[in-house]
Amino acid sequence: MRNQYQRETKRKKLNERRKKMMRRRREEEEEEEEEITVKWAKHYSSIHQILIVGDGDFSFSLSLAYAFGSAFNIVATSKDSYVSVLKKYKRAKSNLQCLKELGATILHGVDATKMKYHTELRMQKFDRIVFNFPHAGFKGKEDNMRVMKYVVVAFSLAYY
Repeated sequence: MRNQYQRETKRKKLNERRKKMMRRRREEEEEEEEEITVKWAKHYSSIHQILIVGDGDFSFSLSLAYAFGSAFNIVATSKDSYVSVLKKYKRAKSNLQCLKELGATILHGVDATKMKYHTELRMQKFDRIVFNFPHAGFKGKEDNMRVMKYVVVAFSLAYY
């Protein structure tokens, strides 16, 4: 009788331990699933490493950062210096501040045709590279078209 009671008690304890372990595993798996929530904004995902070239006032980068809930995966660049950007675009200061708070890497003075020489970009790999053509303009369409073709070719060659 006593042995049977002891075996029964042991079995109950083992079952309780198993249940606790299973509960813990389920909770850990749920936590992992929550951590790996991937957010999408059109062709861009929160797990992509994204390089944004020529963002002007940095509003495009900020819109992606808001869509993802963070900007740790975003490197936003501008050909202009920081001071120039602030002079040209009235929303730039607040956009840049928000991007920094969300974790973006922001680089100024980046020439799209010479990116492979840029120290901070040279060693990084990106899943998406976005070129926004901030200076496309509308005057002198033919001249602009030639310039833009040159920029696209130079840009393509510059990173590889």
